Amino acid sequence: MADIKVRVGQQNAIKVVSSVSGSPGGNAINAENVIGGIASVTQISVSGVSTFVGLATFQNDVYIGGDLYVQDDIVFDDLTANDASLSGTLYVSGISTLAANGGITTTGGDLYVGGDLYISDDLVFDEFTARNGNISGILTVSDSIYYAIGEPFGIAYFDLDDKLVSTGSTSTSITETNYIVSTDSSGIPTWASTIDGGVYWCPNQVADKN
Repeated sequence: MADIKVRVGQQNAIKVVSSVSGSPGGNAINAENVIGGIASVTQISVSGVSTFVGLATFQNDVYIGGDLYVQDDIVFDDLTANDASLSGTLYVSGISTLAANGGITTTGGDLYVGGDLYISDDLVFDEFTARNGNISGILTVSDSIYYAIGEPFGIAYFDLDDKLVSTGSTSTSITETNYIVSTDSSGIPTWASTIDGGVYWCPNQVADKN
């Protein structure tokens, strides 16, 4: 077999010019390992296992016909995929955007949000538990509003802190009255300190007039 011609540059680089006796495009038979320097080739085909010990840099696209196994971290700029399956934890340090035309996003377990959750459209759920609630618009309740179990029951009212609370049980009586809930001429509830008895008539008085 003819010798493989190589050219060694001043930077200790090895460039394969021809694999068979100056014939471009020829193939080397029973090639041995090449150690040291930089190899520059137009095309390489590896049928077995290829191991890169140092840093491997690809200037253009890399196509992988099968699975890609990465033992350590993987860092990229953009990701486009048909499906994604994560068996561990997904950590996003920046902004994550799910496009409107991407369909429905489903989580099989709990979803924990460490900060605020902003929703520009409607929020639909079965039940919710909150420590405080602030509604800047209209709250519509189609069924009922309940006090917590064990709280006093009676007539609901707003206290001095604008909190909706309840009076005590209606089964007990009081010895003194401060104000009375009445209505004005328009039928709007209002507080009153006096009771207007109105005009009453007696049936006997009507008989006397006759």
